[in-house]
Amino acid sequence: MINTHRHEGYVHLVISRPEKKNALTRDMYESLGHAVEEAAADESIHAILISGEGDVFTAGNDLDDFRARATDANPRPSSGLAFIEVLMNCDTPVLAAVEGLAIGIGTTMLLHCDAVIAGRSAKFKTAFIDLGLVPEAASTVTMPLHLGARKAAEHLLLGEVFDGERASECGLITRAVDDGQALAEAGRLAANLATKPREALRASKRLMRAPWQESIQAALERERAVFAERLRSDDCQSALAAMQRR
Repeated sequence: MINTHRHEGYVHLVISRPEKKNALTRDMYESLGHAVEEAAADESIHAILISGEGDVFTAGNDLDDFRARATDANPRPSSGLAFIEVLMNCDTPVLAAVEGLAIGIGTTMLLHCDAVIAGRSAKFKTAFIDLGLVPEAASTVTMPLHLGARKAAEHLLLGEVFDGERASECGLITRAVDDGQALAEAGRLAANLATKPREALRASKRLMRAPWQESIQAALERERAVFAERLRSDDCQSALAAMQRR
């Protein structure tokens, strides 16, 4: 589930499924998308903060959802990508506080946030290729944009785990802080944004996003088509079956 906490000038959205390491289901993506849209439309809200319940941000997409989509003859559109599109088009500043795991879309969604604070030992991983898939959430454009082509290739192709310190050094996140302090620091930034003129914030974000917005949207569509093909591939079927046996 997604828990919503209202503060003076900003909204805090909490990914709450701790028994599954906050893995995201279709319903959770839809709830997140609706919550972001509602907050962006609220004239009293100047910022949106996203975090995970407990000591995990999110383990990424729920694997049962992947398996269901992989075997569905007429798969429904990805609710995860619908949520990403909401983030892409959100004029209100979005912040994230990351502790523990940030896997798959748990990493790539951060590329659509305006500020990301993470614990030093947070664990990031984009293991799409290990599952026989391809990168998603427009990360084939946003990751090179934020990190540069070499670092993007390292993370998207190798899919190795890296921590908050390295994420800060390569530009994936805004800064790393002591473990357990990410939410407090991100909340401080959100409260700061809440004191600033809302429409000036939103107009500034639109201007900053404008030069590459069309490229990011085009990347999302390219990836969407190939991801759907790969989801039904033998590579992906084998990888998902192997994970289910563990």
